[in-house]
Amino acid sequence: MGPEFSLVMVAAFLIMGARNWRHRKIRRAVRDLPTMMQRELSDAPEFLPPEAPPKELEPFAALHRRTGRIEKTIWGLAILWMAYVAYLALGAT
Repeated sequence: MGPEFSLVMVAAFLIMGARNWRHRKIRRAVRDLPTMMQRELSDAPEFLPPEAPPKELEPFAALHRRTGRIEKTIWGLAILWMAYVAYLALGAT
């Protein structure tokens, strides 16, 4: 295994870390919701809010969207990092 493998692992850790962070954040938010509101969400691990969430679920729906955007941004950074590693692996200096 060369140094490129180690550099690609940085991207893998970013992706896994972003996913785990989002799941933890959403799980905590679901745990704090009343039972009736929890029943309106989809199954674990996604806990998707309904299309038109009731007023009580709007903060949770906003958190769900915000954490999704952050996760996708980190995934984008990881993909850019892998592209950079591929550029280095092809022998460009």
